[in-house]
Amino acid sequence: MRTRSCLLTKINLMEHSVIINGYTVNYTLKRSRRRSVGIKICPNGRIEVIAPFLYTFSQADTLIKQHIRWIRKRLDILKSNENNVKKYVEGEKHYYLGQQYLLKVNDGHENTIQFDGNCFNVTCTSPENVEVLMYRWYAKQAFIVFKECAEPLILQFRKYNVAPCKLGIRKMKSRWGSCSRKGNISLNLEMIKLPKIAIEQVIMHELCHLVYFNHSKDFYNLMTKEMPDWEERKKMLKFL
Repeated sequence: MRTRSCLLTKINLMEHSVIINGYTVNYTLKRSRRRSVGIKICPNGRIEVIAPFLYTFSQADTLIKQHIRWIRKRLDILKSNENNVKKYVEGEKHYYLGQQYLLKVNDGHENTIQFDGNCFNVTCTSPENVEVLMYRWYAKQAFIVFKECAEPLILQFRKYNVAPCKLGIRKMKSRWGSCSRKGNISLNLEMIKLPKIAIEQVIMHELCHLVYFNHSKDFYNLMTKEMPDWEERKKMLKFL
């Protein structure tokens, strides 16, 4: 078995593979100055085990074996999503807050989009403008909806003397949300396609990181305390 390594500043990357019941899993062991261990499935299908510098391949192999069902499920979902890439053409259905709505496209002398509760009506000067118009609309709605979902949850966390320094929205490839050590929370624009209760679950997750900046037992105990049904809500999240 060949192992190829590349030493980067403060990060060590090494490729490895493990065979589990005849199924070969190729992964990258990404060592850095961190304390926790995790598995990441990248948008291109690459598997990464992210761990401290002293974490061994033997430990990584064991971690992969323990989570092989989860890994294969995520890879299957990723492959399925690749086969269902939206083309933003007449007759497609697009999600908004957990429901699918028909897309209607008309030629015109201006670029506009309207949502009537039943379908997206897009008028544009060129077919290439449809996706741009859709995401401009999504961004406007996300600003309103995410704020509505976040405000009561932020108030809920006042008793812990924490609050996000900033709440931002951006497109992310592999996360629904993130929280920095400075207390800045970023939410994935794609969440506007999910039900509100799923959006609230992601926001709750990031707010809990303001109290515990890890995924420890204490972190999940806090999640359960503040949102007892978070695990059911999480099932509504779609893999990116």
